[in-house]
Amino acid sequence: MKRLLINLVLLTGISLTACTSEQAPEPVTPSNCASVDIKSARVYAIVQENCTNRSCHPGTGSPLIADFSTPAKLKSYISANGASWTLRVTSQNADMPQSQGFPPLSRATRDSIACWVSNGMPD
Repeated sequence: MKRLLINLVLLTGISLTACTSEQAPEPVTPSNCASVDIKSARVYAIVQENCTNRSCHPGTGSPLIADFSTPAKLKSYISANGASWTLRVTSQNADMPQSQGFPPLSRATRDSIACWVSNGMPD
């Protein structure tokens, strides 16, 4: 029992220190998009964590139409399907990711992605 408690305390400590400010979404709102510098690598890391690594849009299998396997394919999809992307990913009522057991994207994350898109998806 003592060993279990020690392991639990260590795991909690590691979990709390694992997230740094570099990993957290930038605190943005749609009204201050012009003043933030969000890069493709940051957004692609979010997409990998929430969309491709959960076998939803890895570039193989279904749904093939939304292939997010590379940053270039992600940008291409957004450019060709901007209204759908906005509705499903960054809007107030966004429903992605849809995987059961996974939390929806936070408002700050959705706003960061929306700003990246509105700023021209800079590298």
